[in-house]
Amino acid sequence: MRKFLLISLCATLASCQVATQDLVDMNPLLFNDRTLKGSGVLARVTPTGTQYVASVVAAAFSSHFADIKPPKERKDHQLTTISTVTLRRLMLETLQLDKQLVTTTTSDGLLRITVQNISVSSSAVLSGELREIKLQDNVTFRTANLRIDTAIRIMKNAGGNPALKMESCKIVTQGIKLVTKPMDPRNGKSLADAIANDANTMFSDLICSKIDHIVSNRVNQRFALLSSRISLEDSKNFDIVKIIMQAEERLKRLVRQNMLRSNKTIRRNVHAHNARRVSRDPVRGKRQADEDKFHLILNSFNFSRADSLMLDYSMLSPPSLTSRGIELQTSGEVFQKGHVTPFGAGPIFLPRIPNPSQMLQIVVSDFVPNSLMFHGHRIKLFDTRIDWMTPQFGPVMRTTCDLSTGSLFCIGDLFPALREMLPDRNVAFLFTTLRAPAVIMQPEEKGGIHFSLRGLIRLVSDRNEPIGEMEIRIEALMKMKLTSKSVKGKVTIEEIQFTSRSPRILLQEELDDAGFLSREILQRMVNDILRQGIPIPIHPLFKLVKPKLTLLSRSMLLETNFLLNEHIIAQLTAEALVA
Repeated sequence: MRKFLLISLCATLASCQVATQDLVDMNPLLFNDRTLKGSGVLARVTPTGTQYVASVVAAAFSSHFADIKPPKERKDHQLTTISTVTLRRLMLETLQLDKQLVTTTTSDGLLRITVQNISVSSSAVLSGELREIKLQDNVTFRTANLRIDTAIRIMKNAGGNPALKMESCKIVTQGIKLVTKPMDPRNGKSLADAIANDANTMFSDLICSKIDHIVSNRVNQRFALLSSRISLEDSKNFDIVKIIMQAEERLKRLVRQNMLRSNKTIRRNVHAHNARRVSRDPVRGKRQADEDKFHLILNSFNFSRADSLMLDYSMLSPPSLTSRGIELQTSGEVFQKGHVTPFGAGPIFLPRIPNPSQMLQIVVSDFVPNSLMFHGHRIKLFDTRIDWMTPQFGPVMRTTCDLSTGSLFCIGDLFPALREMLPDRNVAFLFTTLRAPAVIMQPEEKGGIHFSLRGLIRLVSDRNEPIGEMEIRIEALMKMKLTSKSVKGKVTIEEIQFTSRSPRILLQEELDDAGFLSREILQRMVNDILRQGIPIPIHPLFKLVKPKLTLLSRSMLLETNFLLNEHIIAQLTAEALVA
């Protein structure tokens, strides 16, 4: 009992220490956010965007129809109006979307896609008897006006990525033409009419099973292998095809290893193996084994490296499909592996009415950049050194300057006491954050984005000698600039304050005077810290086109068109991936 109490006390103290460290690292502007649990990002694919996506995916699907052989595909079809005749070895030869017309709706919780003007040809072998004539002829029939109506449910898989399920599929044809006719002309019209009568059913069997096969056995399985958390470094040049290929290879290797282990077990104990083969439900046992292997590879699949920052774009709930389009809630958190973010995102809202001229609307909480800066502070991501070798700053980083040094202004002019102590020397500023920087987003009319930073600057000589230390506090306003992959900031310093930690060398009165004079220098330094930008948590399949930014309360609204990588979409629906 005493041991249990001691362990509990130690665990409590450890958790208190972690919580205390969180408070030390957190910016006070975020203290009220510690109980918040909202999503970091809300995204809406508008009806305009949904139709574009459906068009790209339909084109990708069509290129694979002819070579797909799903296990449940029907090979034979008995004609309804001529029961003595069967179409054997029924095959889909071609499917073309040269004049495709795609429409989509999302009003009832399902993504309903209609594709019109599809050209299709099929072949079969006539078998049976008609008018006492035995049939054994090859026949080809086609239509240039086929329509596919499908209903897709979009779900969330265990890894937070999308998963699709085909709820319904219907084929409608108008006009069937026999390209090759039966040898006996007396049966031609009767067979043509019978095939036309069953055309919808036959094409449904041929096409819908292939769509379901692509969705279930290609798209869903590959998205299941794709992690919804990637490192910030990988997010810049994320090769989704390569990542999935590596995951598939790992899965295959895992299966091979398990088979080898199984074979060794068989050789060691043949009788035990034979006993295990007798099962009430062998199919279920095999399926369970396959699922175990699948989940094992998912759990071990990771893009991160030690101490890297990760971007989490996993969905927090299944997508919502309404007349406004497809809406998703995603995490958007940037985090350090093995650590939690001690604050969350507050309520954020998409516009009530979609913008018909834009494909995509995204609301990003300021939780996203704040989580980046919190964990970035912990791994010293913002540590910066400015010295005599730093471009644009080199000539300034001296205690003494004149025309001969190439600069009429230098650090010694800000700190005369330092110049007297170490004349004609180079110095370096080593900057580190004392707590995580933070941003609070507000509409432009309420001040825009407020940026807060508190850090420490250590002064070191060109001989690597410690000179002194001073704290720096900056309150600033930030302007945002968007690119297709990130949000970049530019800071205008509103208030700057230095506090000496080495009062004998860095005199406080000199630091007070230096605040105004050094504003431009430090403004450049902070902007240099932010030059990498804040990644926009968009799935790597998307490329934003001319994004527009609007500041809201504690969030920002991004409205944009986008392009899908059609090559990658085609790859994800293909039988085999090619890097």
